[in-house]
Amino acid sequence: MSCKNEAKIEETPRTFTIEGTIEGLGSNNLYFRLPNKDYEALGYRMDSLIVTNGTFSLTDSIEGHHFVPFYTSMKELRKGTPEGGWYPAKSGYLNVILYPGASIKVNGKVSDFMDAYPIDSDSINNELGAFHKKIYPFMNESVNYLVKRAYEQDDEIKKVLNKKADSVSEIVKDLKKDFVVNHPSSVPALYYLSDMMMRSQIEDDIAIKAFDNLDNSLVDISFYKDISYRVNAIKNTQEGAVAPTIKTTSTLDGNEFDLTAYKGKYVMIDFWGIWCGPCVSEMPKVKEFSEKYKDRLEILGVNSGDKKQRIIDFVDKNEYNWQQVMDVRDSDVDNFVLRYNVNAFPTKFIIDPEGKIVKKFVGSGEEAFTLLEELLN
Repeated sequence: MSCKNEAKIEETPRTFTIEGTIEGLGSNNLYFRLPNKDYEALGYRMDSLIVTNGTFSLTDSIEGHHFVPFYTSMKELRKGTPEGGWYPAKSGYLNVILYPGASIKVNGKVSDFMDAYPIDSDSINNELGAFHKKIYPFMNESVNYLVKRAYEQDDEIKKVLNKKADSVSEIVKDLKKDFVVNHPSSVPALYYLSDMMMRSQIEDDIAIKAFDNLDNSLVDISFYKDISYRVNAIKNTQEGAVAPTIKTTSTLDGNEFDLTAYKGKYVMIDFWGIWCGPCVSEMPKVKEFSEKYKDRLEILGVNSGDKKQRIIDFVDKNEYNWQQVMDVRDSDVDNFVLRYNVNAFPTKFIIDPEGKIVKKFVGSGEEAFTLLEELLN
């Protein structure tokens, strides 16, 4: 005779709640975006949170851990320029980490920045809020110097203001480095390590050391996966290394493309986006080289951030006829930006006929084209 006891498995709820009161917010709605695979073109959905006399509440669903900014159009928080632009700064947003089961409360005020911070029952947002409370005043001070510089007419005063902004930014950067290095089991520190690597705000050796020291409890969190890709990419995109694999059907016509098909020729891989002014400005030069050296050079465009039809319309209109593939942010296979450790646009890689990396070029300029002239002549 035997008996079988089946324990009831309680699933972690997919919902989260965020609620609070921010003095001075008034009835200015908070805007945000949540990851959502149903919105295939963007990978997220935009939404707004109604605020009444500074008070708000939101319950929604989410999968995984995500750093989510909530922002308003309040003029107090938008650091503008005379040309109508503005300086984005984290200190102007209510930033939280959302995850299934999170119960987040927010209190604070709107001053010259979003002086409001989250707490929750799982300590994740407690750590995030405490860290933001430390760095936000510095971030706000730095961006205020930039705003003053934008309105200043005297070139010498502009230089002084720029130097002050850079000096305060360095303080923030050092605080971030200390945070990510000395909090190996912290989800917020994990996010900031990923963010700093993406923005080239941390040296490769420090980032790798911080990654190697991370607690095993973090390995299933999405930020960890992003960092692991970048750490591997740092090692795999050094000069002389074989170029990381690009084999994908994430192409404009849906047919499979394999980078190894270009062996025997030099290749320029161009990471770009239509939204990126310097990228678009350089493309006539890319076209010139693709035609001039068509027998010995292949161009591969890797687009990040544009919808497929917009890319098709753009390249057809301008007769940019080289191969294009699309970076897919949440894919384990087609996330080429992470795989190649790209953190600025445009970025170009020159690959030799054996498939090895000759050189990486970050930003616009003539250097990549000058090297190609030397190699192809």
